[in-house]
Amino acid sequence: MIVSEPKGPALAWYRLKTGYSPRSDATVLASKDILGHYRAVMVFQNYYGPDIEVGVAAVTLPRSLLRAAYRYAVGQLGVRRVTFRTRADNGSAIVAMRRLGAKQEGVIRKFYKDGCDELLFGILKEDYPYHG
Repeated sequence: MIVSEPKGPALAWYRLKTGYSPRSDATVLASKDILGHYRAVMVFQNYYGPDIEVGVAAVTLPRSLLRAAYRYAVGQLGVRRVTFRTRADNGSAIVAMRRLGAKQEGVIRKFYKDGCDELLFGILKEDYPYHG
């Protein structure tokens, strides 16, 4: 089940999983299992018109959520690209980004308090494999 929540439990779950607090105007799409437990949360923020930044926390990342994210970002907001950020030591996120067709576009060296780099990934709407 896909839910859209501007604030609330989904955002709290995201904070718990990532340790990151998104902007107060962030929008959230989430996937819940049959028991109502969160499986994945996608946070949309820093909307610039042609681009939006997306953060993801997930136990599993269902295709239905990936399709809903495309419909929201491309169909509703009209973006041409999506930016993802992740820690350089987050191997599972890096693999997931590459499976989605995202390209690594940059590195912010020693971004995190522990000295870990942050990687920037971008994906263009025409390269996204889960179109509406």
